[in-house]
Amino acid sequence: MITMMKNYHLYVFTQKSCPPCVRLKDYVETLTTDEQSEIDYVSFKTASGELTSLASGFGIKKTPTLLVVSIEQSCELDGNGDEICHVVETPVERYEGASYIIKSLDSLIDAYTYAHPD
Repeated sequence: MITMMKNYHLYVFTQKSCPPCVRLKDYVETLTTDEQSEIDYVSFKTASGELTSLASGFGIKKTPTLLVVSIEQSCELDGNGDEICHVVETPVERYEGASYIIKSLDSLIDAYTYAHPD
């Protein structure tokens, strides 16, 4: 038996010495708690200056970058009745620059999350 689940996630890649990142974080703090909970901040670089594995894996080149990913999880039972699950994250949309992200954030939250109940 296979079960499927599909949803979306919003990653924002930032770094400490990035004034546009600070501006974006300040804007996000004006959002509701539910809206804020839909956004995960991800470090762009490690302490040694290398790209983090997530930034590298998604091909992130600059900050701030907001990446919408589709999360698909498929689970199946093995021969012992144990559930084995696999998760795949696929990029859907990418937004670069604080101004562009701020301008688009409300519609992205509407489109990809449940933070705005109808």
